[in-house]
Amino acid sequence: MNKNRLMGYCAIAVTLFSACEDSPNVPDVPSTENSEYSVWVATENGSYLLTTDEIMKDTLLSPQHNKGIDITGYLPQARYAGYAYFFNGYYYMSNDGTRFSKLQINEKGDELVEVDNYAFPGAFYLGKVASQLSTTDEIVFTSTNGSDANLEKKVFEYSIFFMNTKDMTINKTLKAQIPTLDYTVYKPDGTVDPTILNVTSARISDGKAYFGLYYYTFDYKPVNQNAYVYICDYPSMENGHIMSDDRASIVAGHWQRENYSFLDDNNNLYVLTRGKTEGTYALLRVNNGATEFDKDYIFDLKDYAVRGGDLSWLGDGKAYIRPYVIDVANKKIVANLDEMTGGEAKSTINLIEEGNLYTGVKTTASKWFIYEYNIATNTVKRGAEIDPGVTQVYHINKLK
Repeated sequence: MNKNRLMGYCAIAVTLFSACEDSPNVPDVPSTENSEYSVWVATENGSYLLTTDEIMKDTLLSPQHNKGIDITGYLPQARYAGYAYFFNGYYYMSNDGTRFSKLQINEKGDELVEVDNYAFPGAFYLGKVASQLSTTDEIVFTSTNGSDANLEKKVFEYSIFFMNTKDMTINKTLKAQIPTLDYTVYKPDGTVDPTILNVTSARISDGKAYFGLYYYTFDYKPVNQNAYVYICDYPSMENGHIMSDDRASIVAGHWQRENYSFLDDNNNLYVLTRGKTEGTYALLRVNNGATEFDKDYIFDLKDYAVRGGDLSWLGDGKAYIRPYVIDVANKKIVANLDEMTGGEAKSTINLIEEGNLYTGVKTTASKWFIYEYNIATNTVKRGAEIDPGVTQVYHINKLK
């Protein structure tokens, strides 16, 4: 596959937004140089960063006054937010398919400005970020590019980039050598199918690297319905091994920034997969130090309206799989944020801070609010309202 095929994937991923309502009249507010939070939203016509000093106060966040930073025209893919990562006060975003930009809200708080960038030599959009490895200056990430097989080595070579964010240089690049299938896939006409590899999650911890993945055909369909995870030693990337499980279906997720797996406090890996029934999900586990799926563990979520998104480990045995807070070890639903808020929890990337989860909720009356979920008390509280002309809330970030 030519890497330009990525552009086809991006087209598939584009979301069609509904008509935007007129925004209410909101008076001007002071400069946002002291703002502590930003909320990335989309309207029918563009993307905005809405900034505020407090996301839980009774206020309205709107693109129609000077707390709305218009980022629509600056970055072609910014609207969809799937290729962006927030780290230590900066946004890191893919731009035109090669350029990787470091951006920051300016001192006046009215513009997002590029402070540095790195130009990749070939097609690049930000894929998975190994957040647990990121340090003060370095982020570790992959590209969204689907990988073609090295037929001579019988592996898919998948790159992991280590970037020094101080000067936007690549410190090193490691390559995971993920094996090809042990059988040949054929097209309907009998010719060999050039099977491609897609990585939907990446986790690195305790001397191991894990990649949730699936093999797919020339027409973007999974080769089979098995769940696959590749595990290898880190940082040597040696002793690689494919784990396979057929109790559910393929690993869930896309090639973009969101991760569809998480590690618990004991470094056990949990991977969200599709369920046996179309439109459903299941959770599988790989125990810390193991090289196969835990055959005694599967949490079949077929009776719950799971919507995926960026999975989050909350601590105290709990994880967030939108819209549910679950007790992963005991396979129980602890909370349903849709029911608790009376709306639909929809944020792509949520904020977890001081024992609370913050997410964007669209109510049945089509109003948007920030809601706080208190992990310890299992309660919710409503915060700032978001302009009703917004069609999607992507990221909620702490600026400082």
